Amino acid sequence: MSCCERSRILHVSTGRTYDVEALPGLLHASGHDALKARLQALVPERAVIVSDTNVAPLYARAAADALGTKCAGIHVIPAGEASKTPAELVRALEAFAAIGLTRSSAVIALGGGVIGDLAGLAAALWMRGIDCVQIPTSLLAMVDSSVGGKTAVDLPAGKNLMGVFSQPKAV
Repeated sequence: MSCCERSRILHVSTGRTYDVEALPGLLHASGHDALKARLQALVPERAVIVSDTNVAPLYARAAADALGTKCAGIHVIPAGEASKTPAELVRALEAFAAIGLTRSSAVIALGGGVIGDLAGLAAALWMRGIDCVQIPTSLLAMVDSSVGGKTAVDLPAGKNLMGVFSQPKAV
């Protein structure tokens, strides 16, 4: 059975309706065609992949290959909650500028909860909001990214104090 045969889709109706699709094996070789089809359909022009030092070595190349010529680059942050900061957010936004993302571009958040939060917030802020596609790689991130569009970074005063609600284009 291929990964496509086990796909489950949940339609989420919030401020922006989007689909959450559960596809086991999507980032492995067996799921390449499904990943390519979905990313090509979701990304109209170009996209940057945002990932971390744990996930990027495992899956960023598969996502970039699936995007093909639409892949504008891969931005990698250090893994862990300590990277969920305004400084890393600004670093991501500066990478978007260097890559030349436009209003027609998208952000692919590839990783766990920190990546989902930071990349989602960066997408919401870039040019006052561009599309974000969440590809969660941990169970908690799968649940967290699929409901409500919560995006944030931490401040010294506390966790998730700088953020917005910004629904993804898809999960």
